Amino acid sequence: MITAPPPEGAALDEAIRPIRRAVLDRTIHRRRRRSRWTFGAVGSVAAVTALATVIVGGNLTGASDRLPVVGSQPQAATAAEVLQKAADETVAASDPTVGPGQFLEVSTKRESQTSFGDANVFSALVPYTITVYRPADVSAEWTQVRTSGEPTQFFPAGSEPEAAAEWEREGSGAYPTGVSHGVGGVIDGYDLTPAHLAEMPRDPEALYTWVSEHATGSASQEEAMTTLIGDDLATGLVPKDLRSAMYEVLAKIPGTTITHDAVTLDGHTGTAIGRDEPNRDGEHSEIVIDPDTGAYLGSRTLTGSASRLWPAGTVFDSSAVTTSVVDSVPQG
Repeated sequence: MITAPPPEGAALDEAIRPIRRAVLDRTIHRRRRRSRWTFGAVGSVAAVTALATVIVGGNLTGASDRLPVVGSQPQAATAAEVLQKAADETVAASDPTVGPGQFLEVSTKRESQTSFGDANVFSALVPYTITVYRPADVSAEWTQVRTSGEPTQFFPAGSEPEAAAEWEREGSGAYPTGVSHGVGGVIDGYDLTPAHLAEMPRDPEALYTWVSEHATGSASQEEAMTTLIGDDLATGLVPKDLRSAMYEVLAKIPGTTITHDAVTLDGHTGTAIGRDEPNRDGEHSEIVIDPDTGAYLGSRTLTGSASRLWPAGTVFDSSAVTTSVVDSVPQG
């Protein structure tokens, strides 16, 4: 029997916010299942919550000359122009040439937050890096190296001493570290190269149809399409003709806009382009590109509304991707 009236207005919003957050965390985990950045068994601290990043300092900080501008028609048109320019520059550029005995090194630097403590009352910002070495002969042995650092900041604001002490009690190890090897790009049972890259059309119109038909598992069809392309770009293994077509497809997805005009990831500054997702309480995801070269620099996802841990507009997922050609791989 109900003995008190249900909450309304702000009280109702506060009451269901933890439920929204839990659903969002699970959905983030599901919609990133295509990404190669898998972690396996990561321990009790990270298992309670999906990956989330708050960028607060260092080279992964998102710098912007203005607040996010989302959804206005002029910005959407500008996003299309930027993406078209990036597509044109990508086609004109050259993919890295990996000679016999060499490796394509794809390094992804991330800063991720994991919740911990009773009822996840604290969170810690933890930097980590995943580097993949793809041999010239892709059927040969690949190498993956994972490193993780110590927390650089604790949340919520004002609780740093208590959070740091609790972190010490629970221990570290939120993300696995070490060197792994696998033949043909399959490491720890996971294929680092999405199999569908070879079948994706290079014609932008045909690719738009393909992505629309294959994108699933998100809060909206538009978000699913954006996520599929973003996950593929994040591998650092998309060839230039497909990468160019992907930019043109993003330009056609409804709601695509410039979300930040200047974002710096690992020392490289580009334009953040994404879309606001109304079904996620205003959350929006971004890819960051250099429109002058067509280079894909990384990605970010920002919160829409404030939570107990993070203020509105917080970047809670971020990565910076760089590629180069090397002559050797770490042993281990």
